[in-house]
Amino acid sequence: MTLTQLCVRLFKCPMLKLNCFAEAPRSAPDEDVESWSDVSTVELDLSSNRLDLNMEDIPVPTENTFDVTLPATHSYLGQNLEELRGRTILDDGIYMNLPLFIKQSVLFPGQTLPMTVFGAQTIDMLRTCIQNDRTFGVVCYGYPEMERIGTTAEIYEYTDGGIWLDHGRGEFRLKAKGRQRFKILRVITQDNNKISANVKVLPEITLEPPFLDQRLASLDRLRISIDTEEDMKKQERVENMDAALTPWPAWVYRQYDPVRLSFRIRQHLQFLETRGGSVPKDPIDLSFWVAQNILMDHNERLMLLSYDCAISRLQREIKYLVEDKIYVCVNCESFIGRQSHMFPMNKEGPQGTYVNPGGIIHETITFYHIQGVILSPSTPSIEYSWFPGYAWTVANCKSCRHHVGWKFTAVESNLRPKEFWGLTRRSLKNKDLKVKKKK
Repeated sequence: MTLTQLCVRLFKCPMLKLNCFAEAPRSAPDEDVESWSDVSTVELDLSSNRLDLNMEDIPVPTENTFDVTLPATHSYLGQNLEELRGRTILDDGIYMNLPLFIKQSVLFPGQTLPMTVFGAQTIDMLRTCIQNDRTFGVVCYGYPEMERIGTTAEIYEYTDGGIWLDHGRGEFRLKAKGRQRFKILRVITQDNNKISANVKVLPEITLEPPFLDQRLASLDRLRISIDTEEDMKKQERVENMDAALTPWPAWVYRQYDPVRLSFRIRQHLQFLETRGGSVPKDPIDLSFWVAQNILMDHNERLMLLSYDCAISRLQREIKYLVEDKIYVCVNCESFIGRQSHMFPMNKEGPQGTYVNPGGIIHETITFYHIQGVILSPSTPSIEYSWFPGYAWTVANCKSCRHHVGWKFTAVESNLRPKEFWGLTRRSLKNKDLKVKKKK
């Protein structure tokens, strides 16, 4: 395959007009904010976005006795959920009618989606979905209309028959897994409780290694899998000899090598693996995992979902991992946290998707250290806790009182870490990290 053919294939991906807005996070109950405990220790110079503290001095928790598989089970939804077995795989390019749910965030393939939904019509739609192929579509709400690219979600657990609350309102709980990307062709029905559309399931394009057609068979004995920096240097010498037979130097082809791109990203994410995280090795899985777990602009995430090749996604994601980022309040831009202070409390990664009793879905990133927030004076609660064994306390931005997440505190003496923070994705935005050097 020539470089021209490679480039043409890579960039034949749908590009969307991305006009959307994010739903404001659910606010904490009205409280006497003057009595809240202040946990801020450092202030951010907003004019230059610089910090006055050497953040490297913050100790990294080394002991973790918490079972990180528990949050992924979403046990707070109850123990009466019925499990569905098997797997529904839709053919690439198939046209079908799909019931839709609209969220304020992006669902990626491989991501777990817990949901609590209300209303008889919505519950009936879900029951019909379970009786058929257990699959519905998830799309983002855009302006002036919903986005055209979404992800199918397959239900794997649900409440048997629903839970009926006061005043005749039904409640239906489920767990679903993001599976395949799709494009909306035409909306069929659309009202407040029921939306469906004709969609096309989008294929995932997988390209062979760049030198597959030109490489020398005599060098095959020297080719090895890349697991370390030394392995990469050995492979580069082989690639340089392969490239000698082509019109382009080896570094051009390396930009389109999914194995090399994946290795570079995993190098940047080593800090998560040393803290108990598991970063996927497969390029496709990794490209979706990074989009799910690393904080980036909402429109950027939609763009990544529109790409039909892991190489394009990995190339774009590397830009977010070149250097450390700071996270600031989306409302007032006060400093809150730092990318390198993330750590996983969920086997799926530092970000987990959870739902509260009101049906509000929160994409929550866990940190071992944050600052610039204030806590509610109320007693920490274990009710509906997303992390079994931990009690939560509402945390708001110190400067603007905007809800940013929760502090989780261990209620069992043997649990480590003793405390950590869960911040909602939509309450934060990132900035480049620039630390002020003291004279």
